[in-house]
Amino acid sequence: MNDPQRPEEYGSYQPGQPPYQQQPYQPYQLQYQQVPGAQEHPSEVMAIAIMAIVDAVISGLAGVGWIFTICGIPLGIYSIIVAAMAGTYAYRLLSRPLQPIQPNKTLAIMQIVNIITGNVFSLAFGIISLVLYDQPKVRAYFAYRNGQPVSPQQYQPPPL
Repeated sequence: MNDPQRPEEYGSYQPGQPPYQQQPYQPYQLQYQQVPGAQEHPSEVMAIAIMAIVDAVISGLAGVGWIFTICGIPLGIYSIIVAAMAGTYAYRLLSRPLQPIQPNKTLAIMQIVNIITGNVFSLAFGIISLVLYDQPKVRAYFAYRNGQPVSPQQYQPPPL
């Protein structure tokens, strides 16, 4: 069978040809590295994630403290729920590989309402998170992460 597109010596050993060198094994982390210069998370998104982690710890400890008081059990349960939501949201926000995730404004509102337990940090984190969710860079990042065609680096805010 002759193929007019291939030369006759295709696939056969030629006398001056170096022997086949098998590539050394590279672990998974070295094979699939991030593209240099690509930014994974904007600094605003990292701030939201770090605030959620800190709030999860503070709200969890405050919730445990409220549960030990007889009258504060409902407040403790609410604070622990906020802590669990903040922890899982921060985990999903910082996870690898990136998965689709929406801005969690419900968590930010629950953090603001968590002032009923006396947690001032949660109030501040909730307000700051709501402000950061409205930033154009953060909106573009969530649009990019959810598979919409705009890349965070290509986003240009609309003219006023």
